[in-house]
Amino acid sequence: MNASTRIYDNTLALQLKSRMDGERLRRLVEAKTVEDGLKMLADYGFSYSPDGTIDGFIVAETNKLIEFVSESESERAARSLLAEFVYNNVKLAYKARFVEIGKDGYYDIEGLDVDAIKHGDYKDCDEIMTAALEALDSAGESKPQNIDRALTNAMYKTALSCPSLVIKKYFRAQIDMINILTAARMYRLKIFNENEFIPGGTIKLDELTEAASGKNFALIFGSTPYADMAERLEKSDFTALGAFERESDDYLFYMTDELAASMSSYKPFLNRYTSARIELKTIKAALVCIKTDSREAFYARRPDIYA
Repeated sequence: MNASTRIYDNTLALQLKSRMDGERLRRLVEAKTVEDGLKMLADYGFSYSPDGTIDGFIVAETNKLIEFVSESESERAARSLLAEFVYNNVKLAYKARFVEIGKDGYYDIEGLDVDAIKHGDYKDCDEIMTAALEALDSAGESKPQNIDRALTNAMYKTALSCPSLVIKKYFRAQIDMINILTAARMYRLKIFNENEFIPGGTIKLDELTEAASGKNFALIFGSTPYADMAERLEKSDFTALGAFERESDDYLFYMTDELAASMSSYKPFLNRYTSARIELKTIKAALVCIKTDSREAFYARRPDIYA
């Protein structure tokens, strides 16, 4: 992709200003019903969910993000940024061999025949996806957690296949933070399985293994960009897992939110992409709090970027 095209795509991304701020989120979470909340979101420029469900709204908005990335980015960059959504569909299609899976959980992904995957036909799948699916077939795998693990690893392998160093750094940071959280969960549950760690990050497996023992947890990550996050997690006695996940999202946002970032780099686009992902997670949390009448809990879950 040449510099002028990159600048154009970044310009389009920067026009996608966040539709939510702290005040709008406060109004949303104070809505009397989920239906009222969805109508409010429609007034703010979001999709209106005709079925009146939270999941219907999230899928509709995610499909709009998928369409924007597909139309704006180069094929290889889009392949990385959309890998999570593609592999969501692949996971559902593979699990559909063993359990009933509704169509409402699938995203709109062009060129992916989920029915073919369900029936073991991988002719339209790329090399990474085919290898992962064939390995599951050979193992006779039917357990959902094992299917998720294998396909998540393939998803990140796909995400890291983009030649852009900025995009690689972005996804390696994401892998690192997931692996730190996994180590904390292992320690808390007293269950260890090194296969739970995702390959491709910058933190070594032996460091993650040691961290999962709970000994010197924060010290192990002291030289990483996630040192403060790991220290807070340890100080909470590994109970603040949700807070760590929110901090991870914030980290990816601020990591790409450099005022001096060149318009010929991927950072501006990645920042808007990350902002959109955080926005949907935050809105979903607000709608769930309305549904469960636990509105006060929302403010503890709100990302720092809305503080």
